[in-house]
Amino acid sequence: MNNHKIAIIIPSTVNANEGAPSEIVAKWIKVSKVKFAKFFGGFTAHHAKGGWVSDEHGLIEEDVTVVVSFTNDDGLIHLDAIREFASDLASEMGQEAIAIEVDNSMEFVASMAYA
Repeated sequence: MNNHKIAIIIPSTVNANEGAPSEIVAKWIKVSKVKFAKFFGGFTAHHAKGGWVSDEHGLIEEDVTVVVSFTNDDGLIHLDAIREFASDLASEMGQEAIAIEVDNSMEFVASMAYA
């Protein structure tokens, strides 16, 4: 039974509040889909609106893409690879962190640039 949910939220901004070039966002969405399909056997992706409050910029809202997979206990061995991927994504897009969800719990994976 695939009773574990794993998700990553792909931002559409760089450096906190600057719109990212669409080809960069598309690249990271595709890489996420491929990685989740390989690790977990498939994925579902949907668009959403995300936001947070920055001490420097105030309220930041952006379009995000959520890539989601379900897996069984065996698939959890890939969580460290997903965390590493999220950290790389954060660094490449100038984000302090990237959100991942594991079984209805949110985790913020920091960019190595901010660690």
